[in-house]
Amino acid sequence: MTFKLQVKDMKILRELDFHARQPISQIAKKIGLSPEVTAYRIKQLEKKGIITGYYPVIDLAKLGYLFCRYILELERVGPEVEDKLFEFTKNYPSLGWFVLRSNMNVSIVGYVRSLDEAKQILEDLNTQFHTVLKTKKPSFATRIHHFRRNYLYGTKDRDDFITGEGVAVKIDDVDKKILRILCDNAKIPSTEIAEAVGLTAMAVINRIRRLEKEKVLLAYRCALDLEKLGFTHQKVLLYIEQMSHKRKAQLFECLRCHPPVVYITEVFDEQDLEFEIQLKTFDQLNDFMIELRRQFPEIKKYQSHAFHKEKLVRYIPKGF
Repeated sequence: MTFKLQVKDMKILRELDFHARQPISQIAKKIGLSPEVTAYRIKQLEKKGIITGYYPVIDLAKLGYLFCRYILELERVGPEVEDKLFEFTKNYPSLGWFVLRSNMNVSIVGYVRSLDEAKQILEDLNTQFHTVLKTKKPSFATRIHHFRRNYLYGTKDRDDFITGEGVAVKIDDVDKKILRILCDNAKIPSTEIAEAVGLTAMAVINRIRRLEKEKVLLAYRCALDLEKLGFTHQKVLLYIEQMSHKRKAQLFECLRCHPPVVYITEVFDEQDLEFEIQLKTFDQLNDFMIELRRQFPEIKKYQSHAFHKEKLVRYIPKGF
């Protein structure tokens, strides 16, 4: 069942997109509703399963982690294999995301501190699933640009934030505990965090502000069930031939200004650039790619993969 959002709900989701921890009273003032009505509308979005949760965006590169992706092409896939791969992901401390994509592909995301750790994960995957693995390939995301879901709100706000840049930051065990709590629910009140970590609410607020200032914490977002809104999620890999820095900047800006584009990823891999886009039909993606390649003939080829199933395991490594 799909739902059509009312204008006020779109405005609420926009406020929750990057700043989910802001008080309901502040959201209400921005959108012109009372706090009571705003709270009710948010509860309805949660009840309908449109909002599925709230999460912090943490730049793990600041904490010494690499963002490694494992692309697995399977020869035989079914519910049993999917379940076993997901259980493997859930039980492996360094793994965080499991995505079933089109063309019998699975993507698993890991947070690793070294190339040796990344290699060990690949070896463990091969040991347990060698009978169904046709190909397996690790790759590293160096920078990820995050954008608002402007296509959903009818806005053109292209503010973004970037994970994967800057110098490492030292944090203590209390900071880590606060981050773990925020990963369970980014909207949890500071008073509840304070009770869990044994500090005052103001001390927790000051720690969160410091983590934001140091760009460890970049945003607090609401997770959405796109299917209930009639949208699909596609990842596109671009293979580029002899493109100048100026032309690459123009390509980046073209993607950045297209409202359905929600992520642009700079990678260390055979493809030169990736982006993720949320559209209603595959035809819309095809039309966009025809126009993009017309403007940028240096794109020698591309691959697209629909996200059929996405399961979060954790936003930070287990035992962090």
